[in-house]
Amino acid sequence: MENANSAKVVIRSIEESDVSAIVEIEEKNLGIKRNQYWKRELRKNKEGRFLGSCVAEIEGNVIGFILGDIGSREFGMPENMGWIHTIGVHPDYQHKGIARALFDDYRKRFLKLDVDTIYTIVSLSDNMQLPFFEKIGFRPGNRIYLEFDTKNEVPKADKLADYDFRRIM
Repeated sequence: MENANSAKVVIRSIEESDVSAIVEIEEKNLGIKRNQYWKRELRKNKEGRFLGSCVAEIEGNVIGFILGDIGSREFGMPENMGWIHTIGVHPDYQHKGIARALFDDYRKRFLKLDVDTIYTIVSLSDNMQLPFFEKIGFRPGNRIYLEFDTKNEVPKADKLADYDFRRIM
């Protein structure tokens, strides 16, 4: 693959035909191959769900992607919010501004749609994505991400967690 600095990077809307390139990028970065997942997700694109989702390409070859959507689904969340579900860049093009260019384009698309806030979920231990999102201006929000393991019993205690919410706010 050629250097992104010497080639013209084109950012365009994501299409179903991009699935194989996206699957390859994700497999190279994460070691997982989710062909069916991506086919299903990009079919949703036809419904207009992924309005800000894009790919970055050089000479017709997809080298990166950003997938997200807009809407207000969660209780107490803003009416017109954006989400970044995932972002990925081929390893040969990482640290060359591709992810930043994808996000900048994504942000501009969402501004045109009157999206006020963009959210994403990143693991505190993700030493690749967390620094990237911090670098482009994301900060911890005023909500906490909670999870529930469906295989475990529901706690019988009054508190759902063994920590004090006030401590982390």
